[in-house]
Amino acid sequence: MDIEKDYNTDRPDMRIREYGRNVQNLVEYALSIEDKDKRTKLAYIIVSVMQQVNPTDNANDEYFKKLWNHLYIISEYNLDIEYPYEVSKHEEKVHDVAPLGYSDNKIMYRFYGKNTELLLNNIAEEEASETRDGLVTIVANQMKEMYITWNKNIVSDELIDMHIQRITHDRLRLPEGVELISANVVLKKINSTLATKKSASKGKSRPAQKSYGSKSYGGKKPFQKSGSKSGPRKGPGKPRR
Repeated sequence: MDIEKDYNTDRPDMRIREYGRNVQNLVEYALSIEDKDKRTKLAYIIVSVMQQVNPTDNANDEYFKKLWNHLYIISEYNLDIEYPYEVSKHEEKVHDVAPLGYSDNKIMYRFYGKNTELLLNNIAEEEASETRDGLVTIVANQMKEMYITWNKNIVSDELIDMHIQRITHDRLRLPEGVELISANVVLKKINSTLATKKSASKGKSRPAQKSYGSKSYGGKKPFQKSGSKSGPRKGPGKPRR
């Protein structure tokens, strides 16, 4: 069986690299949805994924406004949805849009997060097609990275496939013949990130300490007068006769 190879050199350029190619592929899929309500619903899920990929300790309005503007940029200003924040070059400016509510807050697998489950179930509602298979593969690769990052251990494609089936109640599964990202590649990426952080922490400057050795003071102790000798003072000498 011939498996078509996918090289980075054959892929389109990344619009915002910090979110990765999976997010860009999801945005391109959102552009293909004709129904605006479904498109908007998926956009909220994509922004949640962007928040997981690029988290912050200060999740204020400015942060979320930046995420929505980045989503608009990734779509090359073509994503027509109901935006909760003002975005540049968009005619319809909608404010104070109520967040989407979900009655079930139970998470099946904590290391994937609720947004991944919502995204998979949303994809499961689409008709079977090559596009849907491609989306499943994108999310599966993301799940594999999340699993390894959380558990610090390798995981097989079969286990990811089983998790997808369980999350979607057997409505989705990995397309036949698809090979996900190598676990070794993910582990190397994690180790490289940890090594970079460790190196950066070691490289921080420390306050300089004064040296009282011969190199700094020419062999003399600090505050010692020139020509003076060190050591205990002698007593008065005997008078001359």
